[in-house]
Amino acid sequence: MARFVTQFGWAALALFLFSCSVTAVQQTSGASDKEEVLKKAMSLIEGDMSNKLPIDGQRFRIDENVDEITLLFFREPGSKPLILIKPDGSKWYDSRYPTDQVTWYTDPNFDIIRIKNPQPGPWQAAGRIDEENKALVVSDIRFEADPLPEPLYQNEELKVEGRLYNGEEIVETARFRQTVTLDVLFISTNNADFDNFGATPVRVAQFLDNGRGHDERVGDGVFTGFFNLDVEPGQWMATYEMTTPLYERVFEFGPLVVKPLPVNFEVIESEAVEDDHQLKVTVNDEEIDPKSLVVNGETQFPNGEVRKFTFSQVDEFPYQVPIANLAFGKHLIDIDIFATTLDGREFEARLDDFSFIATEPPPPEPTAAEIAEQQRIEAERQREIERQERQAKEKQAMMNLIIIVMVNVLIIAIALFALWWFKFRKKKTDKNDA
Repeated sequence: MARFVTQFGWAALALFLFSCSVTAVQQTSGASDKEEVLKKAMSLIEGDMSNKLPIDGQRFRIDENVDEITLLFFREPGSKPLILIKPDGSKWYDSRYPTDQVTWYTDPNFDIIRIKNPQPGPWQAAGRIDEENKALVVSDIRFEADPLPEPLYQNEELKVEGRLYNGEEIVETARFRQTVTLDVLFISTNNADFDNFGATPVRVAQFLDNGRGHDERVGDGVFTGFFNLDVEPGQWMATYEMTTPLYERVFEFGPLVVKPLPVNFEVIESEAVEDDHQLKVTVNDEEIDPKSLVVNGETQFPNGEVRKFTFSQVDEFPYQVPIANLAFGKHLIDIDIFATTLDGREFEARLDDFSFIATEPPPPEPTAAEIAEQQRIEAERQREIERQERQAKEKQAMMNLIIIVMVNVLIIAIALFALWWFKFRKKKTDKNDA
């Protein structure tokens, strides 16, 4: 496999072969064929030093048997991309190169260049190459991490360390590690016997070597991942997804079983304003030692107040933690859990989305005296309503009678007027005839 090489006292970093195949090897596509080609090609550089790729200053030589090579050049920060000068004197730039033969990725601090069927002979790289991190040939990149414990628990948090390899060598160039990202996904095995059948993949961690968070030292070659298994219980594959500017690699581990968290939390809401709520805690003593349980919690109340609580070495479960009844509304509780499994494994879990809504309790039931008073008031109200209804009916009846009388009087008056008018007209007619 590819290694950092030196030749006859050269202090420069050697180049690693990414993938190459001899012209005598003509294989069809397929995973097994590719592996065979790689093995045969790699055998070319296991021999004498003439088959290695030492770099002298900014010059290097590519052997005629190399079919493909991936070069990684580190530049001084902020410098312009490199220029590659071929053995025939022609030049390739990051913006001008044969796209069918070359893949070129440039970053403010480095260039990665993959070349198919490179021209044999002496090459040069023109540019401000970092003197401390000159060049690499990217080889068989792989990542090896500590095995995950089993079983795992839902919402468990755990620290896992791993190392990045280029070929058979641990990567020691800090800037090379900066070109790689390592994400961790949990992908369901889609086993119908488990509750996570059909679950979507979940991104649970990222491996870093930056000296921050749970990573102890920056650039020490040890990548640290901090897992938060906020996934459904079930059977999963732990998938480490490694991404470089030119390609991706995936490494799978498992299957792994994630069990439900062996500590359960339930809120018992108070029935009276003056009483506290209760956080009821139960444990699965078939999974963990109950006396090993340590819980730290923080409650954010609807009125904005924050209060903390903690308990440990509980003699008997279920155990209840009082939560002050300060206000009605949504309560948010963050809970850190520390415990020891029955087989002696220490584990830590965190719940940061546990919540409950406190509602205002209904008013208390009235006493017998209050019920009697309410009935008396209701009876008086009903009697008053009935009295008002009778008065309204009597008033309406009187109005109806007045209307009837007035109508009758009007009819009689009209009739008398009509009779008078008829007699008056008749007398007038008789006088005229006489």
